[in-house]
Amino acid sequence: MCAALGCRAVGASLEQAKIIPDILDRVSAASQAQLVVEFQGKAVQHGELLTPAATKSAPVARVKGGAEGGLFTILCTDPDPPDPAAPKFREWLHWIVANVPSGGDSTQGQTVTPYRGPSPPIGTHRYVFMLFQQPNQEPLQLSDPSGGDPMARRASFSTRKFAAAHSLGDPVAVTWFNAHK
Repeated sequence: MCAALGCRAVGASLEQAKIIPDILDRVSAASQAQLVVEFQGKAVQHGELLTPAATKSAPVARVKGGAEGGLFTILCTDPDPPDPAAPKFREWLHWIVANVPSGGDSTQGQTVTPYRGPSPPIGTHRYVFMLFQQPNQEPLQLSDPSGGDPMARRASFSTRKFAAAHSLGDPVAVTWFNAHK
């Protein structure tokens, strides 16, 4: 991602959208990996407004670049539930796919938490997709933090805590869209 937009531009856009500091501290400049998220073949553009209907089904998330033989984890969260003005459930976990190969896509990884499309109850919400490079090119053994229940334990997820618990460091690429009712 940094290669395509320039790290300063990426950081500035994430700060403007308040993704930094709401859920992330920074994006790593150490990788040339890029994340392309597509719904029905259309790539998400940073911060664009999409409808919940257009994003109801799981996207295909492609990893471009990155270390050959590398493995990646993709997360999607909503930092704004239930209301962007009072996000008492920050973050809401929407998706985790681990062990995605460099040059591959989410269909080639291990779905840890099944995708749940947006359904913002109040206001405009941000849906943030983050790409983490897994350490030492080793597969991660993860269990679903939501316990397999589509609604249980998705609220109050923490990307920072998840990344720390699995030694993922900072994300190497980030994109997001906005949606409202």
